[in-house]
Amino acid sequence: MARYRVRIRNNDANLTRLLRSPQGDVYRHVDGIMRQTAHLGRRNIRVDSGFARGQVYHLVFPYATRMVGRAGSYAHYSAFLDIGTGIYGPTGKPITPKRAKVLVFVPKGGSVVVFAASVKGIKGDRWLRRAFEAACPYPVRDTI
Repeated sequence: MARYRVRIRNNDANLTRLLRSPQGDVYRHVDGIMRQTAHLGRRNIRVDSGFARGQVYHLVFPYATRMVGRAGSYAHYSAFLDIGTGIYGPTGKPITPKRAKVLVFVPKGGSVVVFAASVKGIKGDRWLRRAFEAACPYPVRDTI
């Protein structure tokens, strides 16, 4: 029986460049998925003034053992557009005032002041999840 000896030498610089460098294939693959997610997110998000649409971003973070991509919107209310509020959101309860007896607001497109003891909220349309599912070739699991 013949014996063979094999020696493997790692080129750490090339391996690091491949896996973690912005010029590497893994970084570019994750960046492409996140870029497509941000593009589709801009198309999916509800538009009233266009502020949230203009704030959609994507980032890629290279760590020692993994590459993390992140996409979202810097607008303070974009999470509410995604997951919903009130009875349609995670709490499942109507929106009620905390320090007053009634909520006071002027509806969009109206000029009459409305007084309400509670409001239902808005339905979330999962705009970011739909964008990520369309852009990502891998299985996506829900964490919310």
